[in-house]
Amino acid sequence: MLHKILMPKLGLTMTEGQIAEWLVPVGSPFRNGQGLFVVETDKVATEIAAEGDGVLTDVTVPVGETVPVGEVIGYWQDEAAEEMPSGPSAAAGSSTPPAAEAAVSAAPPAVPMQPPARAQRADSSAASRRVSVTPLARRLAKQLGVDLATVEGSGPNGRVKAADVQAAAKCSAAPVAAHRVAAQPAASAAIDIGSRSSPGPVQAAMARRLTVVKQQVPHFYLAVEAHVSRLLALRAELNALDGPVRFTLNHFILAAVGRALGDLPQANRVWDDGEIVTFTSTDVGMAVSTERGLFVPVVREAGRVSLAEVARRAQAHVERARSGSLDRDDMVGGAITVSNAGMFNVKFMTPIINPGQAMILGVGSVSQVFRPDADGRPELRDEIGLVLAADHRLMDGVSGLAFLNRVSAYLEQPMRLLAGA
Repeated sequence: MLHKILMPKLGLTMTEGQIAEWLVPVGSPFRNGQGLFVVETDKVATEIAAEGDGVLTDVTVPVGETVPVGEVIGYWQDEAAEEMPSGPSAAAGSSTPPAAEAAVSAAPPAVPMQPPARAQRADSSAASRRVSVTPLARRLAKQLGVDLATVEGSGPNGRVKAADVQAAAKCSAAPVAAHRVAAQPAASAAIDIGSRSSPGPVQAAMARRLTVVKQQVPHFYLAVEAHVSRLLALRAELNALDGPVRFTLNHFILAAVGRALGDLPQANRVWDDGEIVTFTSTDVGMAVSTERGLFVPVVREAGRVSLAEVARRAQAHVERARSGSLDRDDMVGGAITVSNAGMFNVKFMTPIINPGQAMILGVGSVSQVFRPDADGRPELRDEIGLVLAADHRLMDGVSGLAFLNRVSAYLEQPMRLLAGA
């Protein structure tokens, strides 16, 4: 029996995905649970396993193309129907007259038909499917504009590696550059018109989704300065104990945001397709900058576990994000993300809400300022700028300030974060 392969939905807010790699060549068999293809979204690359034993009969979406969730990207045939004709038309049944069946069975095997709607595109990608390429080499080829069909691979069985793509790009750079210079008018020879390059799949997907979020989600912003002198002193005291966990300022902020979600359940909601989704868990996203782009893993139950456990979970996410080993479950859920840019010397940061969430907290650097104490005398304080961006469909100024001030209160009285939630 012929089966469709559909672009999977890997999260609540996923609307499209890019085929990063086909792991099984067309015409090759595979087993249930074996990796069939890799989908890359703005959040993570995920290997999709086969649903059963069978043969990959056709690929209708080539590597590098982005399609909506639910669209057909290929076809596979289970082993029980290997003798059936491969291709989408097989699903409609055979119209061959009984008298002609003997002649048909004696004829050479028919070449699998390409799905009509995708035939031209599949033909254009046939050459690229015949080339064995590593995932990194495929990404580099797209970024550098190298045709993989022209690259000679140095890996096992001629597999193209990243070094092969880089070498091919260098060989073609000189003539391409000469052609572009010759094509420019003489009067512009002294003007630097810049160079063009294609964004990587993570960057491109994030650009599309953040543009949509900024256009369609009614943001509003609230800012406060939290007094964190006691927090910094407590952090230094905890780290001086030389325990198994090294606390950062971000660990306290994640815990404070999680506690505030638990205290104010009305803030723990998101807007999804005209409906309000309310969470019971106090999950908090954490923006992590990597070489591949920005990822937002979610710290589960940041408001209900101990501060030390928040620190352990956060550090594990940072390590997995930078090593490229996050999976889709790490990136799903939560009503809010913490985006901490304090290490880059910024007073306030006004962020854009992460797709699928309702709030994001921008965290600035710690600065020392003089403020009047209770008796009016100047007092040197450590303060940190917090900016909350919130979805106006779910919150207003009053409810937004209630949440932001609750976060600030936990940071100004950090011993409460050491007590049970």
